[in-house]
Amino acid sequence: MANERGKTENGVGPAAPPRGLAILAIVGPSMVWAAEYIGSGEVILAPRAGAILGIGILWIVIATVFLKFLIGMCGARYTVCTGEGMIDMFDRIPGPRHWAVWVVLVVQFVAGAVSTGALASASGSFVSDLLGIDRSSALNLFGASVTLRSLCGWAVAIFALSIAWMGEFRILKVVMTALVLIMVLSVMLIAVRVFPPASEFLRSFSFSIPSVPDWAAAQSGVSDSWKIVLPLLGWSAGGFASQVWYSYWVIGANYGMAEGRGYGRPADVNILKNLGQSAAEKIKGWCRVVYADATLALVIGIVVTSSFLVAGAGVLRPLQQVPDKEKVAETLSQLLSWKWGAVGRTLYLLAG
Repeated sequence: MANERGKTENGVGPAAPPRGLAILAIVGPSMVWAAEYIGSGEVILAPRAGAILGIGILWIVIATVFLKFLIGMCGARYTVCTGEGMIDMFDRIPGPRHWAVWVVLVVQFVAGAVSTGALASASGSFVSDLLGIDRSSALNLFGASVTLRSLCGWAVAIFALSIAWMGEFRILKVVMTALVLIMVLSVMLIAVRVFPPASEFLRSFSFSIPSVPDWAAAQSGVSDSWKIVLPLLGWSAGGFASQVWYSYWVIGANYGMAEGRGYGRPADVNILKNLGQSAAEKIKGWCRVVYADATLALVIGIVVTSSFLVAGAGVLRPLQQVPDKEKVAETLSQLLSWKWGAVGRTLYLLAG
């Protein structure tokens, strides 16, 4: 076991952790984490919630992102201390063999199927509006009427599956990263432009949930505020899988006891039991690195999600426009077209 990291009384310990500002030079897993979880929760649900309920639910956004930060950070801390990911941690829960892993797998499979369908549907709306396809246009396929908007969703899903199957996504990744970055920065600028007065901003931390206005209920068919808030809670800063994957990005970054281990290897309990004082101090230092790294993801999540919420409240709410159903993409594109016209609209639809 001499090749295992972890300073035993007779072995070689983990590398010394960076200190002070040097920590900033190796933060990285948080950037992958933030890039992964910024998605439909921010682009669609946050501005929709802002349009309907205003910035009165800003405290919910901050609390949600913070709670998910705690889950991800604690999982990453466990990985730094043991060298194994969260899936292996679940496998250590007492009971029948692998039962917790199977529960997570089944739940995530169902959630993944539902969320993939929702994303494909939303993507179809964005693509069809980008191409200028009439919402009522349909084709008769196999005796059934299928809208062109639905076909666009299927096309997006098949395209994504093909890219994943071939593994050739480098160019697409670069292009989409640039587009999403421009869109996010643009929405942040819009949020600054429409930011409410200080008094209204402070009232958004009153820990209350505003009621749905009549005009919004008439458009969306939703009169219960919780039906607006709960999807935002679930999708903001990613789902449970995002917090799990963060621990594996920490493994890839070789933090602490994860140094050189690779993925899918359970921790060596004997090594951990025999850690020396020097190794323990180094691991504590690596924990501080994780705290800094995860905090960066927290800040990004709060700023980005809050910006979309504020933009929705400042642009769509005064217009009494609710992003909903077949109008979701076109309505959301007003966040940028409000300031930059057709160019902003095209950017939002393309990046969304």
